[in-house]
Amino acid sequence: MTFIALLLLSLHAEGSSLDLTNWVGKYPHDTDKDGLTLFQVPAVHAALSHLLKRREMKLLTKTYIVSSRISLIQGFLVVQRCMPHCCPCAHVMLAIDLKDGRFHIGFYDHKSERVTIKWISSEGEFQNLPKEIQDEFYHGHNPR
Repeated sequence: MTFIALLLLSLHAEGSSLDLTNWVGKYPHDTDKDGLTLFQVPAVHAALSHLLKRREMKLLTKTYIVSSRISLIQGFLVVQRCMPHCCPCAHVMLAIDLKDGRFHIGFYDHKSERVTIKWISSEGEFQNLPKEIQDEFYHGHNPR
C-alpha cells in the first residue's frame, strides 16, 4: 500500500512540474523537439499507464485516431479523439490540469441502445472539471 501511495505522489509531482503548454494547437500525434508524441512524453505516458488498463490505453492512443487540435481550457490541456467515421458514437477526452498535474480521461461509447460513459481520474471527479470542459465532452457525442 505504501508503494502505491509513493507512486501516486511521484506521478503527481511529475505532472505538476510538467509544462505541456507547447502542445496547445498541435495534434496528439505530432512530435516535440525530442521526436515524442504527446502520449510518449515520459510523465504523460507514466501517468496514463498507471491510470488506464491496457485496453483503455489502446483506445486512447491507437483506436480513437481522429483528433482535433489540443486546446487549453481554463488551465487544462484538453485532448479529444474519436473513432474514425463515427465520432459521435465513440470518443475519448483527456484533460490534464497543468496547475496540479491531475489527469482526467473520459470514454464515451454508444452501441445500439447501450450508452457507456466512464471517467478515470488521478484525483477528483469529472463533476469537478470546469463546466466548459464538461460541455466539450458532451458535445463530442451531441454535436452542436
